Formats: sequence, structure tokens, C-alpha cells
Amino acid sequence: MKIMCWGTPAVVVYVDEESMTAKVDFGDGMLRDVVIGVASERISRGDIVLVHAGVIISKLSAEGVLEHIAFLREVLGEEFSESYVEIYRNIVRLAEELKK
Repeated sequence: MKIMCWGTPAVVVYVDEESMTAKVDFGDGMLRDVVIGVASERISRGDIVLVHAGVIISKLSAEGVLEHIAFLREVLGEEFSESYVEIYRNIVRLAEELKK
């Protein structure tokens, strides 16, 4: 049996370095608390990250988000909704705004 972990892209809105937590937006405008689980990378406001089970597991580039969309299209096929694309566009747009 093959087991797959499912990570979700989000954008970092706020970082609390003391507690190693962050507030992220998954593209829906709601902020959620997550744990920073990436030891070798510094996470900052405006970074696009991959979150799994409430933990940031890696950083993503805008290109990485596009790859994630392509992956979902491949896996979900006809069940893939274009609303996912809009959510991921929101993530990239917010990341760009926060980096200014």
C-alpha cells in the first residue's frame, strides 16, 4: 500500500520567532496558527510555504505553487475544480503584496 502525505500551500502573514509559530493564509482570507517545522530555512512574512498537519514543512516559490496545481490536476483529473486555481492565485498575490 502506498501512503501519501498531503501538504497545502499557504502564505506567511506573521512570524513569532520566540514560539516558533506563524499565522498563515491558505488563500481564503482566514488566518490560521501553524508551527514552524523547518530548521534550516528562515521563514518570513510573505513567504509561500507548504503546510502539513499544522506544521510548515518547506518553503515554496511561485513556480512551486504552479507545480502543485499541475500535480492536483493530474491526481484529481475531472474532479479538480478551477476554484483551487483561484485560491492558489490568491496565495501568490498576497505573498507579493506582503513582500513589498
